[in-house]
Amino acid sequence: MKKMKFSHKLLLITFLVTILNSCTNKFEEINTNPDAITVASPEELFAGSVKKGLDLIGGTMNDQIFNSYASYYGGKGGQFNRYFFTESGLDNFWRQFYVDVLKNNQDIIDNYSTDPGYTNRVYISKIWKSYVYSVLVSTFGAVPYEDASKGLLATKYSSEEFIYTDILNVLKEAGENMDPNGDGLLQDPVFNGDNTKWIKFANSLRLKIALRISEGFPTLAQQHGSEAMANENNLLSTNLDNVSLKWGIEEENWSFNYRRYIFITANQDVVPYINLNYLLNLKTYRDPRLVALIEPSLNPITVRDEVFKSGSTTEKISIEYELPYFGRPLGGNATVDGWDLNGNNNILNGVETRRYSRPKVDVFMAQDMSYNLITYAELNFIKAEAQLKGWGGSQTAEQYYYDGIDASFQQYGVTGENEYKARDGIKWGTSSTGDRHLFGLVNSGISANPLDKITRQRWLASFNQGHDIWCMQKRTRLLPLIDQFAPDGALGLDYAALPERMVYPPFSESILNNDGFQEAVSNLSQGNSLYSELKMNKPYTPVKWETMIPEFNQDFATHFYGDSEDDLIAAGVTYIKI
Repeated sequence: MKKMKFSHKLLLITFLVTILNSCTNKFEEINTNPDAITVASPEELFAGSVKKGLDLIGGTMNDQIFNSYASYYGGKGGQFNRYFFTESGLDNFWRQFYVDVLKNNQDIIDNYSTDPGYTNRVYISKIWKSYVYSVLVSTFGAVPYEDASKGLLATKYSSEEFIYTDILNVLKEAGENMDPNGDGLLQDPVFNGDNTKWIKFANSLRLKIALRISEGFPTLAQQHGSEAMANENNLLSTNLDNVSLKWGIEEENWSFNYRRYIFITANQDVVPYINLNYLLNLKTYRDPRLVALIEPSLNPITVRDEVFKSGSTTEKISIEYELPYFGRPLGGNATVDGWDLNGNNNILNGVETRRYSRPKVDVFMAQDMSYNLITYAELNFIKAEAQLKGWGGSQTAEQYYYDGIDASFQQYGVTGENEYKARDGIKWGTSSTGDRHLFGLVNSGISANPLDKITRQRWLASFNQGHDIWCMQKRTRLLPLIDQFAPDGALGLDYAALPERMVYPPFSESILNNDGFQEAVSNLSQGNSLYSELKMNKPYTPVKWETMIPEFNQDFATHFYGDSEDDLIAAGVTYIKI
């Protein structure tokens, strides 16, 4: 038995070293002139790093992890989406971060830092490196950082605080020292050579990261957040400044979503469907963004509703109509053991997966779809929260909040923002009861608490930015989310709370970098577990769902078009009186 174990480890070492050597060798072959020693240009190196980073963060990980963690996707199959992991998946993520994304980018920094003709391009590479590490450290916690750029397999893990301190200082330096009229990337895959936009990105990312760590490192966060807020002219100022990475229409540049779910006919159990809770929060407030974000159901279910009779505000009638949009709970049709529920009352019984609504295909499943790193709408919500923290700003938190809603509506090309902002719960200083989720345990109500409003709107406005919202929820614990009621069987749990982090690759790191790995694991509260809280996370007590009293209901489906028969008539809806 021990011999077998040793053989497996030996094979794994050989496999991993081969992968790393292969990647390095291929990189050297591509960029080596047979007649002379040459150094690849920043443009050649940077474009590949960005494309691979987009594929990884905005593609694979967003689909398999982040969008479920943010409750944008519902009932999606796969171990990661069901709050577990696979060792092969973790190994792939780790290798892609350090070999495919960071190595080529680091070569720009190493090869051109001393050449004044490349000053801006080196800063651009440092900004990109800071973004990538901001994702790594907020996903895993302490990670290899200081020595990782040296290409060593065995490296120490730098602490969260060290990494955040360094990348915030790097972003500050880049934002203050980049020359708008200086050198730039001749082929810039992000801003098409606009250095001013790189400056705005550096400063906006600095503010975003400062807010992200404000719970765990308040002094560091306030220092950088206040400095960024004191120079708002150097932050994103319109939707034209949105920082988005874009795939292409050439087959080799297709988006992950298009290749996975459109070009290849995917199993219906793994296709992304809209999370019921997210859709509920759009439906409750008659949010015009719903139609821009979500596809109607291919085969709508019929619901029974009670509305005011045409021309009356007192007499009600019962009707039936087709529900145009239908969200899927995070755990699908699963419930919690011990709940005394009559399954016959569950509206989801027997519902085919294809009847649920999907993300808007021409936006989120296109060959050349975009992935947002930060938007003007999001930045306004960040500034609103920064204002509440006393970090400064030229406007009130209320005005930043409203500006964020306006920017989001403009971003998605919809109107009706004034009516929307006047609704109870959305309007600053007001509250709303909301509608109940399927089990009646959470609802879409919004309190008068300013932070509740800001975080809710940031969630609604940031669809498909799963990592950002996961981080926001870990920091604030304010979104009314349901835990995973259908966790992967390997967990051995009836339900699983939102993971606090993603685990390190347990085998590859323990073999190739055991000293660094073991030290990092020893500093985690529960070891290399999904539930070891990161320093940036707000402590909380997980919900004990088995102690709660649920009730099946259809509130999430009622009054979709309004409270009266006249609303249905105005919408041109076919309905039956019963």
